Formats: sequence, structure tokens, C-alpha cells
Amino acid sequence: MESLYKAWFKDYVPFGGQCPPEWKVSDIYSIAEIIYGAPFASKLFNTDGDGLPIIRIRDLKEQAFVTYTTEQHPKGHLIQPGDIVVGMDGEFRPYIWGNTEAWLNQRVCIFDNKRPKGKAFVLFTIKPLLYKIEQTQVATTVIHIGKKDYDAFEFLLPDNDTLDQFDSITAPMIDQIVNNRLENKRLAEMRDALLPWLMSGELDVSELDL
Repeated sequence: MESLYKAWFKDYVPFGGQCPPEWKVSDIYSIAEIIYGAPFASKLFNTDGDGLPIIRIRDLKEQAFVTYTTEQHPKGHLIQPGDIVVGMDGEFRPYIWGNTEAWLNQRVCIFDNKRPKGKAFVLFTIKPLLYKIEQTQVATTVIHIGKKDYDAFEFLLPDNDTLDQFDSITAPMIDQIVNNRLENKRLAEMRDALLPWLMSGELDVSELDL
């Protein structure tokens, strides 16, 4: 998908190698709403599975559930499968969320695409913008990104017909990626549940025809 995005919106291959004149510079809010995580109380965090999982920056890469909370924060927002999630400290990388729902912790945000099938366009538009901020920041400790940086994001916004065509190609790809990750999670949970029975001999599979 990323190579397709580059061909269309960086190299302008379908448009004879030239940027169409009707494309205009726009800000990120024309294609996405940014949802920020809430400041959940760390004293209510647990690793026993009590409550709902909460996603911190350290959890984004593996997309595993490590920490849970019983808190119902009034500003809490649940990450949904397929959401574009970004950590705001250290490394600013966008991830397509491929797990089930979980609370969005502070310093983690979602770029929620405004076009119903426009997730891929948002993903590959913000990726280089985030990387540029990451590379230009100089800090002795952890680098940070915030609303002021997002407000300054600019890019060339294509016409609606072009976006419709791109969305129609890429939306099924995004859906397939998310579905595959959810299925992998389901199979892993089934394996983990059955393995103790197999190891103890309580589950007899000797007569299965494999």
C-alpha cells in the first residue's frame, strides 16, 4: 500500500508525473480527527486482567495486552480494531491497531479518518510528517510531540474522485490486515488455553487424523 501511495501522491504516476493543479495544500484536520488518551491513574493499573486493558506507548509495537485498569475515566476512549494509533514520546510511529478494544492512555493518540474508507491515505500521509518531527527534534532526554506539531502538519490534498479511487483499492487491504491480526490473536489464545491440557495428558489427541 505504501508503494501505491508513493506512486499516486508523491510521483504522480497516474497523472503523467505532474501534480494535478486542483490539489491544494491542506492541514491534517481536513482528513482526520485526533483523539487523545486520558490520564488514567497508574495506581489502579494491574497485570492480573482485572478491568479492561490499557494501551501505553510501550505496548504499541507488539500490540499485546500487558496492563489493565478498573478505572472508568470520564474522558476515556476505547481503541477499536483498525484505528491508527500513535505514541507521542520517544518514537512517533503510526500503527494500525490489530487487537480488540482497549483504553487509550495519555501520550497516545488516534488519527481517526474522516473519510469512511480513508484510513490508508491518513496512515501514509502522517507517517513522513511524524518522522520529520522525530528527526528534527533534539533533546537530552525523551523527545515529545503534541498538538502544536499536529496543527502545523500540511500536505497536498487530492480531489475527491482521486481519493475515492485510492480508498476503494486500499480499504479492503486494511480490513484484511486487521482481520488477519485478530484471527492470529484468537488462535494464539486457543493455543495457550489448550497447551496445559495437552502437556498434562488430560486432552487425548492420539486418535486425531492429521
